[in-house]
Amino acid sequence: MVGGPQWTEESLGHHYHATSQIDLGWLNKPTRHQFRWRSLKGPWITSRRRISSSESLIRDFASAMPTDVYVSTSSWLNPVNLPRLKDKKRPAPILLDHMVVFDIDMRPFCRKKLDEARVATLELREWLLSNTDLEIQHVSFSGSKGFHLIANDPDRSVFSEPDAEIREELVREQRKELLDRVIAAGHPVDPVVTADTRRIIRVPGTLHGSTGWVCTILEDEWLEVPISDWVENIQRHDLSLKMPKRPTFALPRLKFKQKSASKPKKSKSDNEEYVSIEVSSHVQGTKDRSALVTWLPARWGEPIEAVNTAQEKFDRENIGPVAYWYDGSSVLAIIPRAIPRDFLLSRLSKIGLKKFDNDLRRFEHSWIRVSGRMSGKGWESELEPITVLGYDASARCQHPWSSSHLELCNRLGLPIKVDSSDLAGNKAASIRIAVRR
Repeated sequence: MVGGPQWTEESLGHHYHATSQIDLGWLNKPTRHQFRWRSLKGPWITSRRRISSSESLIRDFASAMPTDVYVSTSSWLNPVNLPRLKDKKRPAPILLDHMVVFDIDMRPFCRKKLDEARVATLELREWLLSNTDLEIQHVSFSGSKGFHLIANDPDRSVFSEPDAEIREELVREQRKELLDRVIAAGHPVDPVVTADTRRIIRVPGTLHGSTGWVCTILEDEWLEVPISDWVENIQRHDLSLKMPKRPTFALPRLKFKQKSASKPKKSKSDNEEYVSIEVSSHVQGTKDRSALVTWLPARWGEPIEAVNTAQEKFDRENIGPVAYWYDGSSVLAIIPRAIPRDFLLSRLSKIGLKKFDNDLRRFEHSWIRVSGRMSGKGWESELEPITVLGYDASARCQHPWSSSHLELCNRLGLPIKVDSSDLAGNKAASIRIAVRR
């Protein structure tokens, strides 16, 4: 989503202190859940105390007002300072319960797609009522492109397992079996959320940082009627985005120099040698992880069309955000994530990035130009920052950030807002000066 609200500490603070109606009433015991939020400065903050009410949550925001607020789908005996799932040095936390959550999104953010998501959520609800023993608690509008369906599972058998680590694994397996059934039945749910006991979901009554709309629990009958009948009842911030009627992939405030109107003609100088700076896609300090750094194929069209095409593809694969630059004829894309090479190779053929795919298969990394070209006539084809898209994918992307490629984006004029502390590799990227023709 492009061009979100221009938040300030004051605008967010006014919402949460003066007008917010954060809803924690749907949680059996809020003090058993972990709360996390993304601050305006970028990093995630995890509450270091038990939250009992919306008032105590707002007090916990202190001077770092949130753009997005989340709560764990699991309840724990002690939700404070939870060890990571892979942390074997500390005792496993005691899982008390786990909500059944299904997430359905239809991108991009617009009324037409949101209504498609509503119909899909309604069909899922009816299927669950007919094919499972789940007790549907509510459906909430996420504040952006879809809905969260929340249910309780009356089957408590797995929670009788005394070993905390085994208990959590049994719950994950049980949820995975349910998720597989739902996907096999054709429902377009997020394939990650449901089975993840460490997952967090957006708190109803809080703002969606990318749109300014409020995550809202729907009235029972709303799901059965078009969104046009109730969307105006959804609270939204004064700085919120307008919800378009239909999909649009236009890039607002995106300006190209006149030379982008037509591709430059070939000349004798095209065969001359040139010098440029190249960066490796490999994440230094890791064994087999790579950032996605590539020039978009010419067949994807002119710059705006190429960016739109790329963003749709990356968004479908749940990888992002993506930084874009333009050199007068082509578009450079960088996803500063430390992605396992095998994962990338399994996706690249579907995305259509053949050169990057070939380089990764032959050399296990790729060298990519990230500067203009220095020839006998001086510097040509210098990079101009376009924009960063796909921040919504951060919540779905399961890969840590690449420290070196984050720094690269920053130096190239497009700093990335980091939504977690999970960083991989060294801060220094592999860079070389290359002579090419």
